[in-house]
Amino acid sequence: MTLTAIFGAGLLYTMLVYRSVNVFTPPERIESLGRTYLLGNTEFSREELDQRYGPTHTEAWTLERAGFLPPVHGIYQWQNDEVRGEATTSAFLKWGDRYIAYSLSGGP
Repeated sequence: MTLTAIFGAGLLYTMLVYRSVNVFTPPERIESLGRTYLLGNTEFSREELDQRYGPTHTEAWTLERAGFLPPVHGIYQWQNDEVRGEATTSAFLKWGDRYIAYSLSGGP
């Protein structure tokens, strides 16, 4: 009986910890390069991102990692020599093999 209670408490604790670090679903907002981004409703593969923005865009811009969300999710933004290190209007959270779109919020 005691062992079952300990196991149940451990399982509940683990579920709460995983939920708090967004292991199962992308968060509603992320921070990148000092700005706040809000979750959009689209997700892309890397190939779909390149197709969406087209060859002209991808020649001048590169999708670079600008931060990360623990435990292992990279935050990416389109960057070039003129804006490297500055916030842009969109960010993408790499979630597995997909990139989830976020848009710049009105505030910092």
